[in-house]
Amino acid sequence: MAVDQTTGSMTPHGSLNDHADDHQSGLSGEGSAMSVVARMYECFNKADLATIKSDIFASDIKWNLPGRHPLAGTKNGADEVLAFFHQLNKTGIQVDLVKIEGWTDDIVVEVHRGHGEAAGHTLDGLNCTHYHVNGGKITEVQVYVSDQYHLDNFFNAVVEYAPIPQRLKDPS
Repeated sequence: MAVDQTTGSMTPHGSLNDHADDHQSGLSGEGSAMSVVARMYECFNKADLATIKSDIFASDIKWNLPGRHPLAGTKNGADEVLAFFHQLNKTGIQVDLVKIEGWTDDIVVEVHRGHGEAAGHTLDGLNCTHYHVNGGKITEVQVYVSDQYHLDNFFNAVVEYAPIPQRLKDPS
């Protein structure tokens, strides 16, 4: 369970709460940037990755996660972003949506708490994600991390690198 920072109500982890309309302008607007991002969270929480790929992500989406760890960098295309989601899921990370707001007609900003424990290592931090929506689909995402060193240490400890030369694009 998570505590909604605006209303103080308890919500299941990772889900939008029943009071969303009280503090999230435009969330239910048909085709709005807010509704697209909210739908992504709903589908993610139901493990409906097929809908995310077909209806929510642009085929050429770019998802940027900073850091110096195996999951860091830019993911290009819906398949790569969904593979990234799968790897996050394997680490046991849970994402609790804290706040979501429309910034402009095509930009949504949210704050979430990413937390979990794996292989004796714990992650718990507030992060911010900036979404660009165009034509009813998410086209670009930038994640901003509150404690980059902690995140890097966690993922370096719990996500295994492939051995060289498999992890190198050009092993020669």
